[in-house]
Amino acid sequence: MKKPTTILVSSALAAALTFTPSTASLPLEQATVQAAYTETAINTKGSVTGISQLPVRKTPSLSAARLGSIKRYGTMTIRTSFTVGGSKWYKIKWGAGVAYVPAAYVKLSTAEVAFKKTAYVAPSSVYLKSRPLTTSSNVAFLRQGVKLETSSYRYTGSTRWYKATSGTKTGYIMAKHVTFTAPASGVLSETNKERQAAGLTTLAASSEANRVAQVRADEMARTGQFSHQLRENGSPGDTLDAYNVSYRGWGENIYMGSSDPGQAVDAWMNSSGHRANILNGRFTHLGVGTAKNAQGSTIHVQVFLTK
Repeated sequence: MKKPTTILVSSALAAALTFTPSTASLPLEQATVQAAYTETAINTKGSVTGISQLPVRKTPSLSAARLGSIKRYGTMTIRTSFTVGGSKWYKIKWGAGVAYVPAAYVKLSTAEVAFKKTAYVAPSSVYLKSRPLTTSSNVAFLRQGVKLETSSYRYTGSTRWYKATSGTKTGYIMAKHVTFTAPASGVLSETNKERQAAGLTTLAASSEANRVAQVRADEMARTGQFSHQLRENGSPGDTLDAYNVSYRGWGENIYMGSSDPGQAVDAWMNSSGHRANILNGRFTHLGVGTAKNAQGSTIHVQVFLTK
């Protein structure tokens, strides 16, 4: 039976569950004050719309020095986008340097730009679409961690879509559903280094546990929760049961702050309850989920299993 073993393992979890988010995420303050805004790569053409002359600014502010202007329908090369003071801006190529324009007056090109790179599905599940539109037909159902090969990207409005292939299926997937880091590899590797140093056997990667960890990371990032007991997915045991994962025991560590797996594992190792899970000799498998919240902090979730 699953439930009794969950209760037995809860003693390993108890210390971790007593930590507040601020205790569990030691580098959080550092992570959230690195920069005033986070830039997202665009690297496509744009044209002026809705205004006869678009002022080009030295810095991202309507009161900043004016470097020049671009006429209606005039084009520009957009490097990045970001939000500052509640307004979205584009960083554009300007002569030999860069300048800034408010995004409200720029229409992104819909032309496809060649972009070949290996990627992975980030959320717990998503559909590959026939066209770069959320309303288009579904091409394939993809699970978290599935490998993709991108061939290009394009924009629909301000949303970037990648054209990607999974197996024999090719379609479009929104950029926010893609990661270019192999899932779980960093945290799993750092965790196993700590176990090896302690003379323990390494943990095996678990696709089932990866899925559960990602579901829980996604809910925390989306809702602002930071807890072992979630409103939608309950406890880790509840989520494991909901996805029909078999186990003899489980544990969970959560972290919020840096995207660096090493910093996350270091923070856990500096906390007795979390360290106890990492160095628990009974655990055999590990799943990892990662998601960014609205403030730009990365949430890492470890789900340990005894099989």
